[in-house]
Amino acid sequence: MSANIPRQVFIAAISSDIGSALARLYLDEGCEVTGTYRDGTGIAYLARDSRIKLIRCDLSRAGGLSELAAQMTSRDVAWDLFISAVGQLSPIGRFLDTDRDAWLASVAANGPMQLALLHAISPFRIQGRMAKVAFLVGGAISRSFPNYSAYSLGKLQLVKFCELIHDECDDMQAVAVGTGWVATKIHEQTIQAGDAAGDNFDRTKEFVARRVTGTSIEDIKACLDWCFAQPRDVTGGRNFSVVHDDWRHGGQALARALAQDTEAFKLRRHGNNALGTVTS
Repeated sequence: MSANIPRQVFIAAISSDIGSALARLYLDEGCEVTGTYRDGTGIAYLARDSRIKLIRCDLSRAGGLSELAAQMTSRDVAWDLFISAVGQLSPIGRFLDTDRDAWLASVAANGPMQLALLHAISPFRIQGRMAKVAFLVGGAISRSFPNYSAYSLGKLQLVKFCELIHDECDDMQAVAVGTGWVATKIHEQTIQAGDAAGDNFDRTKEFVARRVTGTSIEDIKACLDWCFAQPRDVTGGRNFSVVHDDWRHGGQALARALAQDTEAFKLRRHGNNALGTVTS
């Protein structure tokens, strides 16, 4: 493994399907892995692996972040790669029909809480190395995603944050990565929502019924590896798609294009340059 590749990995929501699968892949490469979980569901096999440090952390509870920092200190945890696999689709439905408090909590879980977590663990970065940061985001970035407003707005904040932290912190390389459709238990939330999910209900029901893998965890990790193998100014602060971007087979053409266009793969008003500015 190259000295430039992260070796100490911190995965938020390691108990999620994507988080746990990524943990196994990084362990297979000889990395040390630390991960957070909210409850004991889905971590039994992870707990049996002595190479993994598991930290219980409920970000919705007051004092959760302070307790996390204390545990990291007592357990001598450090990191050079942070991956947030946190995601929550519910509440699903039209904005005005959803419970207000549940909606606010979901926006926070999908965005600001993950940023607060990064803030809390930032003192534990390995000094002298570029900190690699990845937020896994979904289909809300490049299209309208009606009936999923809490999820969409939370994830959009992560995308913009990557650009902001890129300009503020020159020893951090942050990317947002859209995974595409992945066969995980998160789709159960859409199935349970039924008609409230709108058109996405039928699409999700069909995807689940087909029992296909969708995007593989290996592809997600390979895309992350590609992002972080590039110079910071090429990929840092940008939003990538595992499925649609041409990063495979070295991705040299994509890297060259990104190096030449500092505005690409960022949140911008579509068509602004082509249409010009309207003045009154």
